[in-house]
Amino acid sequence: MELWGEKMEYCFSRLKDRVFSAIDNTDLDLLFSVLKTIDSPTIVTGVGGSSVVSAYFEKVLEKKNGIICTEMMPRDLLYRPLDGYNNVVACSYSGKNIGVTASFNNDLNKYLFSGNKIEGTTALRYTVLDQEESFVSLAGTLIPMSLLFLYYTDNDRELLKSILSMEQDFSCLPESTVIEVIYGRKQSVAARFLESTITEGALGAPVLHEKYNYCHGRCQLNFNQHNDLIYFSEENGLDELFKTEFPNFYRQITEIVSVFDDPVVNDFYLTYQAMLLCKKIAEKKGKDISIKVIPEISDKIYYYKGDM
Repeated sequence: MELWGEKMEYCFSRLKDRVFSAIDNTDLDLLFSVLKTIDSPTIVTGVGGSSVVSAYFEKVLEKKNGIICTEMMPRDLLYRPLDGYNNVVACSYSGKNIGVTASFNNDLNKYLFSGNKIEGTTALRYTVLDQEESFVSLAGTLIPMSLLFLYYTDNDRELLKSILSMEQDFSCLPESTVIEVIYGRKQSVAARFLESTITEGALGAPVLHEKYNYCHGRCQLNFNQHNDLIYFSEENGLDELFKTEFPNFYRQITEIVSVFDDPVVNDFYLTYQAMLLCKKIAEKKGKDISIKVIPEISDKIYYYKGDM
């Protein structure tokens, strides 16, 4: 019989090994050369854990390739005008879900960032030998993000290893059912991971607030509900105001601190810290985020193949 938390502990214990195994077994020269060819306006898509990858992909291409890059949900492409874009990149660990099909139902140049390949698309392919078996995507998110990180940093593996050895001291953890997350553009990928994992791991109901948008009435939620907060801190006047006021009305405040000046490097670091934070929250709440305990209807929804 599997002990409580055993699956989650195993997934986290294998996480870095899985990342570096994928790096060692992927043709990085080929991957990077194809990424460099994406030099015009591009849409990037992904769902679930892959939506975290697509959010990071957008940032990397925007800054590294110097192009207009827009991250969307796959279903958006079925309803939005795509004029002005030349390419679409679908991010998918398996490459087989209906979101990939929806992303490619157009006349744009098609790229698949995945461990698999699809006929008629340009492969941005990586190799995963040790497959992750977990409902919440840890390796499925960190592996492709790490490859994008290496592309962005000109293959700086030492920096990657350094980041994956860092862990912040989260002495204060959220306890309430509703967990508010306050973030800015510089932390948008890490915030996306928190929203996805807190929800899919059944750790609570996350509510995301963009920092300045929070100022326009969104604080009413906590004034009435007395929730807990995860806060991505920065050094500016607005954050100084937040730091002064938040302790007056949030019960528990978990602060995630930035370390790196480069925003693309830093958001990768913050996403990894968000993974470690989710593990600590799960342990405190007595949950195992790697175990899939869901009703039958969830599988029917997950494997839906019809029109959207």
